Amino acid sequence: MRIDGGGDIELSALPIGSLIGSGGQGQVLELTGTDILCKRYRDPSGTNGEALAVLAAFRQRLPSADREFLDSVASWPLCRVTDRGRGVGFVMRRAPGEFSWRTPQATSKLLELQYLIRPAKVGYRTIPQPTPSERRALALACVRVVDWFHRRGMVVGDISHANVLWSLRPEPRVHFLDCDGFRPIDGVTVLAATDTPDWSDPLTPPSQHDFDSDAYKTALAVTRIITRDPYLVPGDRLEPVPASLDHYQEARVRKLFSNAAGARRTRPVLSEWIHALSDHGTEAEQPVRFQEESTDTKPVYLDPDDRPEELEPARPVAEPDPAEPPSPTEAPPASREVRDRKPINLRVSGR
Repeated sequence: MRIDGGGDIELSALPIGSLIGSGGQGQVLELTGTDILCKRYRDPSGTNGEALAVLAAFRQRLPSADREFLDSVASWPLCRVTDRGRGVGFVMRRAPGEFSWRTPQATSKLLELQYLIRPAKVGYRTIPQPTPSERRALALACVRVVDWFHRRGMVVGDISHANVLWSLRPEPRVHFLDCDGFRPIDGVTVLAATDTPDWSDPLTPPSQHDFDSDAYKTALAVTRIITRDPYLVPGDRLEPVPASLDHYQEARVRKLFSNAAGARRTRPVLSEWIHALSDHGTEAEQPVRFQEESTDTKPVYLDPDDRPEELEPARPVAEPDPAEPPSPTEAPPASREVRDRKPINLRVSGR
């Protein structure tokens, strides 16, 4: 049985291993011998099972290149987990190791955005801090990922210091967690929507998260990364880390940050932030483009006996029309940021 095919899988069929995290919504457990995790809800009756199935189906409908990009930037629900027919959670990939750091006590922790936007502390001394230019690149990477989701009709919702990871290896990039909080623009969330303190949009309640509130929170993320100020909001004095922005970028960012305090539907959209943060603002703004459905991907199997004897090699992605300008949010080549997704054997020895 494939666990990344978008369908349901019974909890009893999973090789549940150690508990690696726990919160108000539920527990995150590892699946023994794999890089797959299972999030199990504390109160399944408070979840919308259909909404969770929609998120898994969203991944399945993506073209193969987009699907690989999604896997590289988010721990996305692969399929819904059920217990005697009732939805109780989902499985997802573990964030790549580059998004973790070792504490002075030699324990591993996720490299959350909080370690990028807060002033340095003794306990963080083992975290390599970005150069000023890498700081800008991380801010730009965050905007690009949110913009990628918007171009595919998906609202992020709760953007904060706790559910965005970052890394400088092999280049500045980000990775999103808590993806069961995402929703299609015309859909509903799996759980009741919430905001992280100090990251809420003052003009939009959590139940009404949309592209506009995402853009506001992305503006918070960008400027807090650039200034290393975890509480900065529009209207405050903007003081970028020296050399993080050139004169053109700083002027554009200041203007956008000021406009972010405006009324809903008047605030800067994500393409404007991409334009402002790119090298000398040369990255062109592009219209939203949706790609055709594709099923070309490398499957992940629960049982190796279910695998076909031969798997067709992935078809090459068609080259873009030279007459058509590339999208600024087009997925990067898999050779740099995406590891090969090989079938995973979840069978536990002795079972």
